Amino acid sequence: MKTAAIYARYSSDRQTEQSIEGQLRVCNEFAKANDIVIVDEYIDRAMTGTNDNRPAFKKMLADSDRHSPWDIVLVYAIDRLGRNSIEVAVNKQRLQKSGKILLSATQRTSTNVDGSKNLDGILLENVLIGLSEYYSAELAQKIRRGLKESWSKGQFTGGILAYGYKLENKKAVIDNDQANIVLDIFNMYANGFDATDIIDKLHSKGIMHKGKPFLHNAIYGILHNEKYIGKCTFNNETYTNIYPAIVPLDLFNQVQIKLEHNKLGQKSREVDFLLKGKLYCGYCGKRMNGESGTSHTGKVMYYYKCATRKKKTGNCHKKTVNKDFIENAVLDMTMDLFTNKVNLNIIADEIMRTVNQSKQDKSILKLLQAQKQNAEKSLKNVMTAIEQGIITATTKNRVTELENEIDGLQVKILQEECNLRSQINREDIMEFLTYGVRQSSPQVLIDILINKIELFDNEIVIYFNYTDKINPENPNTATRGFLLPCGYQAKANTRYLVIIKKQ
Repeated sequence: MKTAAIYARYSSDRQTEQSIEGQLRVCNEFAKANDIVIVDEYIDRAMTGTNDNRPAFKKMLADSDRHSPWDIVLVYAIDRLGRNSIEVAVNKQRLQKSGKILLSATQRTSTNVDGSKNLDGILLENVLIGLSEYYSAELAQKIRRGLKESWSKGQFTGGILAYGYKLENKKAVIDNDQANIVLDIFNMYANGFDATDIIDKLHSKGIMHKGKPFLHNAIYGILHNEKYIGKCTFNNETYTNIYPAIVPLDLFNQVQIKLEHNKLGQKSREVDFLLKGKLYCGYCGKRMNGESGTSHTGKVMYYYKCATRKKKTGNCHKKTVNKDFIENAVLDMTMDLFTNKVNLNIIADEIMRTVNQSKQDKSILKLLQAQKQNAEKSLKNVMTAIEQGIITATTKNRVTELENEIDGLQVKILQEECNLRSQINREDIMEFLTYGVRQSSPQVLIDILINKIELFDNEIVIYFNYTDKINPENPNTATRGFLLPCGYQAKANTRYLVIIKKQ
């Protein structure tokens, strides 16, 4: 007596649970009529069949590779297994390698219940797979065509309606009350208010966002949204008749420039904050962002301020710090550490060790070779499917894709082998470390050498991008052998070289 596992799925929430129950009922009736015992069921709910990203389907395939208690995979119809001819062929081949049989309860397949070949079924199965793939592609094309037609007519086709609009007769129209708020948000940001200031202003007026208080992501979402200038993009095509404009184009462009410039707290157009994204408060762990302010004499002052203290979301007491002071202190610490001849030799030795190790590991080369082997294996599977009679436009395209991928990988393999044969000279490394580092811009030094900086009121802690194994029995190895200038300390850390200096 044969044993089987049923695989069932329904495509989307447009189908109901009865679809699954119907499939199971038909499959069980087929099993009973053919003296097959059902020992397991794999069910995917609201899953498309156009790809293999289905949990139950993946589990069924994995179980088929093991000593599973079933011999047959029974489906309601072939398209339950997938509507893509290549995927169906490859997955069927995987089942066959594990000694499993694929059967349909409603359609003739290439294999009979006893495992023998069904010559008529071979042809019919391929026709059914082709029809399913054609239906799926045709349906997708019709949906895209229908959506494009609706968009060209300026109709709203679903999704989340942007704040500032309401829906009337399938079209987005301006909600005057919300539109005025949107315009106020753009004007406030253009006039120097940040997101926190805007939120405070809106809260003071009792203005809500979809029934809840405004949050930062809502403010930035509004400021970035092109719908407010009447532009809406779908499938790389821009439509100007779906959303009526709320914000003038010049105001929108002005805000986009400020948004780009204000990333990571860099709020000043005139000054670059060298430590942006790397300076953190030592007490609360939050980022310290660049700020500017004007004194009573009219002089503009630049400084870094803890995000927690700025937003008043905690009890952090970290004081603001003058921009020039902290940036110069960090650069001085960096140059003190990395311009010492003893330390330069340590770095050069580490670079040479890493280079030599990479040549030995050949990790990139191995990865490329593995990718090439996988592509060749996939090509072999597709060719096996073709030999079994599954020949469609998709299989032909897939063969071409895999052949191009294999050729491209072969070129990369040759390039990597050439790179591994190239030599790097220790003298060149020392020359760069001695002269090149000093000539590099401060921003480049910080970006390359420093991972992060923790700032306390009385000390600076810098995490440098230099790692090595630390012997826990010898705490002195925390220095990695570096010669520390007077007044510096090192802290043990397996990932970074951590240097501390009291202020």
